[in-house]
Amino acid sequence: MADILDLIKARRNIKQFLPKFVSWEKVAKIIDAARHAPSSGNVQNWKFIVVNEPGQKQVVAEAAYDQYEIVQAGVLIVVCALPEKAERYYGLRGERLYSPQNCAAAIQNMLLEAQSLGLGTRWIGGFDEEAIKAIFKIPEEVRPQAIIAIGYPKEIPPKPPKYPLENLVFFGSWRLRLRDPAKYYNDTATILARKAKAAKLSVQKAAQSVVDKVKKKVE
Repeated sequence: MADILDLIKARRNIKQFLPKFVSWEKVAKIIDAARHAPSSGNVQNWKFIVVNEPGQKQVVAEAAYDQYEIVQAGVLIVVCALPEKAERYYGLRGERLYSPQNCAAAIQNMLLEAQSLGLGTRWIGGFDEEAIKAIFKIPEEVRPQAIIAIGYPKEIPPKPPKYPLENLVFFGSWRLRLRDPAKYYNDTATILARKAKAAKLSVQKAAQSVVDKVKKKVE
């Protein structure tokens, strides 16, 4: 089985799609991945609207501030939250924080499943919420969270730069960094692997030095 990290690193936000059909089998797998995402108290307060009719995709693109490139995508999925369901159990925090978090977890599952199926995705957060609600007759208490465009990429954008891990991680307190986390965690395997690599490089360097000396003598 491929490491999930490979899928995560390979995923890109696709700007242009090929006008190719995406099968319901693949769409169903993507939504199935979404429904298996974690949610606060397992409330699963999300719904998914599938859009594949060209005229409707055109209207959605207009509501997404004229992002007409998404019309070429095989399918659009509007991810909606039911904030009242989370509020019922967790109050204001459930409505304002847990609901977006739940949907974000579902969306990430969708993006990775699509990647595993050879498809590209575009996560769209910029849109006129009221316009989207009107297009799909979404009830007042339901809030659209994102539009996910799914299809076959016309091109794969280059990997954007990412901050190094050591710039992002603190240990036990804000801004507290460790010079050697593996040593701190007594991660013997990592330390031994590091020493073995250093020893191998040392041997290779010594061997190369001998070869260079022999060459000089021959010359």
